[in-house]
Amino acid sequence: MRALAAILAAGLGTLGAVFGADLGTAAPDPAELNNRGVQWAAQKRYAEAEAAYRRALEGWALRAELPGTARNRAHTLENLGSLLRSTGRYAESEPLLTQALSGLEAAAGESSVDVGEALENLAALYRAKSDTERAERCALRAGALLPEPERTKNQVMLASIYIDERRFAAARAILETALPGATGQFGFTLNANLAAAALGERKLEDAERFARGALEIAAAAMPPGHVGLAAVWNNLGQTYRFQGRYLEAESSYLQAIEIWTAARGPAHPDVARGLLNLAAFDHERGREHAAEKLYGRAAAIFEQAGGTDDLQALVARNELAEVFRAEGRYVASAQLSRATLPALRRSLPESDPRVVRAVSNYARLLADTRRAAKAKAGQ
Repeated sequence: MRALAAILAAGLGTLGAVFGADLGTAAPDPAELNNRGVQWAAQKRYAEAEAAYRRALEGWALRAELPGTARNRAHTLENLGSLLRSTGRYAESEPLLTQALSGLEAAAGESSVDVGEALENLAALYRAKSDTERAERCALRAGALLPEPERTKNQVMLASIYIDERRFAAARAILETALPGATGQFGFTLNANLAAAALGERKLEDAERFARGALEIAAAAMPPGHVGLAAVWNNLGQTYRFQGRYLEAESSYLQAIEIWTAARGPAHPDVARGLLNLAAFDHERGREHAAEKLYGRAAAIFEQAGGTDDLQALVARNELAEVFRAEGRYVASAQLSRATLPALRRSLPESDPRVVRAVSNYARLLADTRRAAKAKAGQ
């Protein structure tokens, strides 16, 4: 985590004598605790990393009057918030990252690189929560503060946000400028995002070409099972589905879900995003029982991460209502539709594709219900 440069200077040499893997009973220096949290997070030992960060925060509180403590505490808050974001605990992550930003603005100055990095982390959180308006604001402000090469990476994040907002031309303008000569993981990311933009524009041949390019780079530059591969396989699944290549689509979706599950755990929102696409595929193929289970599981994951009003949870539950309609379970469908459609309309403009689809789903439900009532009345 980039924001820790000042704390990392404290070093790690004495940690082994201070505490073991369970953090022991002593009261080690909070900088050392923070550094150990960074190491454990990199090793995906998330519970231990979280415990280290929380003990570091306790240590910083005891040193509140010492010079530099406010800035170091803010960095630890940022690291803990980023850890919770990466493990899908969005509701817990947001207040920590917001506190970290405020602390760094006060301690390092509103125009500091530290603030830029904190804004970048907040942008990533808001994007994960599908709050693209706030994600864009944070990313734009961060880009004005970050030096190279962080500024270029910030532009790629901004392009990802534009893709989420369906501003595909703006995303491509950023990505295509950076693509010539790009290699390694950066080249992979550019190709993966260009595939997503092409998919959004229904340029399916381009989407497949860029996705295949990303996979080729990954084969040479990234370890097998890298979490970034999941999004590429997921987009390939979408591409194949829209082309009517159903066996390849299903295989790609399952590959994406397998990678996300192995890298993030079965209850991470990234897994839920993969489940949503597989559920939509099953629904289109008339496999309603499978779709019902997948939508229900996805909704539960989103709710755990972001609460019952989470936007993606609402989308998943509205699609579950559509599955109920297709199964002829009109009462259950109506109850779920009436609970989710107003909430979606409060959160999104009427022109948003998710609202348009939810309205269309409800219209089909009303039409089916009227037909069922007429049939029952013998008309």
